[in-house]
Formats: sequence, C-alpha cells, structure tokens
Amino acid sequence: MSTCIIFVRHTDVENPRDILYGRLPRFGLSDLGWKQAERTATVLAEEDVDNFYTSPQLRARQTVRVLSKAHPDARVHTSVLLAEVRTSWQGQPHSELEKIGFNFYENPRHSEDENLQDLWKRVTLFVGRTRKKHRGQTVVAVTHGDICHLVRAGFRGLPIDITSIRLPHPYPGKGSLTRLTFSEDLAATYPLQMEYYDPNGDDGALSSGWVTLDMVGDGA
Repeated sequence: MSTCIIFVRHTDVENPRDILYGRLPRFGLSDLGWKQAERTATVLAEEDVDNFYTSPQLRARQTVRVLSKAHPDARVHTSVLLAEVRTSWQGQPHSELEKIGFNFYENPRHSEDENLQDLWKRVTLFVGRTRKKHRGQTVVAVTHGDICHLVRAGFRGLPIDITSIRLPHPYPGKGSLTRLTFSEDLAATYPLQMEYYDPNGDDGALSSGWVTLDMVGDGA
C-alpha cells in the first residue's frame, strides 16, 4: 500500500515592483497565475486526491482553491511547514538579489533567517507526518519554489546545499507537480519513485506528461 505526496508550486503572482515578496501579505495570483492553476488542475483531476495541504501564503491558498474544485470530498488543510522561506531579504528588488546570485541562504541579513537545513527539517517533518497520518492515500501539498526544489533534491539523495537547488538543476515551474511515491514502510527514507510534470512549461518532455527522476544517492 503506497502513499503519494504531490508537491505543487503555486502559480504566477502579481508582482509589479519585481521584488522578493517572501512572506509579505497580499501577494496573490496574477491573471496568468489563475490560468496556470486551471491547467495544473486538469492534471490533478486524474488523480484520486484524498487531502490537500497548503502554505499559509495567499498565492498558495488561491492555487489550492482552484486545484481542489475537482475533488469536492477532499479536505483542505493549512500547514506552516509548507510556508515560504523566512528571510529578511523579502521586500528587496530582484536586482539586489541578483548581486548575491539569489543565495540569501548563505547571505543572511538577520539571525532569524532560515537556511537550507531549516527548510529541509520542515520538509521532512511534513513528509513524515503526512505518511503516518494519511497512509495509503494521495495528498497534494501546495507550496513554494525552493521547497519544491529541495524536495526534488533531498529525496533523490543530493546534498542539502545551494548547489543542489540552483543551475544546472532545472527550477520547478509555476504550477509544476513533483510526485513522491512511498512504500508502506514508514522507516524507509527515500521514495519508491519520484516523478515530475510541468503542465505550464515549455521544456518538451517535461511539459507533456509525468517524467521519472533518477535517484542519485542512497535511495538509488
């Protein structure tokens, strides 16, 4: 009896000032974002989803509102474990972030800024709790880009560091899905399979259906 957790990156956000919005309030989906969410929803409509979880941020809650329409019997929960990274770089223009290669993890401005290990702890805690609480079910988790990227890296066996979530590793597209299939053995750390699908992208095969991602670490 396998358990599936599908991590979904929220879709495009209205951001006219081109800033790192982070956990700032009132950053909702753009017109494009609503359309992207509808396309992602068509993929999830084919899945037997039992529960949805969402980050507390508005853009994620709006995305899950669209995704859950095809699953009226599924419950929607909010989890702080799926929240955007906490960084005091939020509010800064992207032009400033470019100067540090968007690596605010290794360039904190405040002692309370999260690093990648902090983010990974949140991810693994969410996955562990979900596998235990929703054993044998399919769960959708709507969250943010770096969390989705860290999921793809960490559960494939890559190191938890900045090189694993930056180029040459492709960044998860807006509204993309990363599906982890776990065995019933809760002691097993790595998933049986990891798949990726970007219904809103233009990456050829990655946009035309589910693509299996190779394990590269101890889970291989």
